[in-house]
Amino acid sequence: MLTSAIRNQLLVDEMQLGTRLCEDVHNQNFADFSLLLSMLSHDMMDNPLFNTEERIQKEEDLRKKFSLLPEPKKYADHEAFQRADSVTDAFAEDGLRQVFLAECLHKEPLTPFERTYAPEVFAQLTPLKQEKLRREMKGVALGYEKIHENGDGFEVLSEISESRLQQDSLNVTV
Repeated sequence: MLTSAIRNQLLVDEMQLGTRLCEDVHNQNFADFSLLLSMLSHDMMDNPLFNTEERIQKEEDLRKKFSLLPEPKKYADHEAFQRADSVTDAFAEDGLRQVFLAECLHKEPLTPFERTYAPEVFAQLTPLKQEKLRREMKGVALGYEKIHENGDGFEVLSEISESRLQQDSLNVTV
């Protein structure tokens, strides 16, 4: 599950809603039900069932256990462009086999530059996806933690429901 810092700001999964979805169906409040469903994250990896600490820990342990090389870089940096010259020289002197061995030891970055989203595209993303991308661009990994929920955190929706009940009671008494 995503960290509480993200979960306190954004609606991620149905566990944050508690019994609100059931109450909306029971009270035939389909507008709120539809709204809440549309606000949930569409990314299944945000669901606590699929993102456990054990799974993340196992990935780290396997890399250490089998003495694997570090994960290849996603984007090129200044060092990668300098390395291109040395690879060219190695190819000219020793041929393709030397370049292949150098590639096995030190992988090339996956892309030569980091692509960023245009502001118009970024504005169309969901708030949760925007927050994930902001953290990814800063190089901060998304943290996941166990559930520590005792309320849904949506006091505004509770106030709306209470005001509707009060309005209904006023309409009945008049």
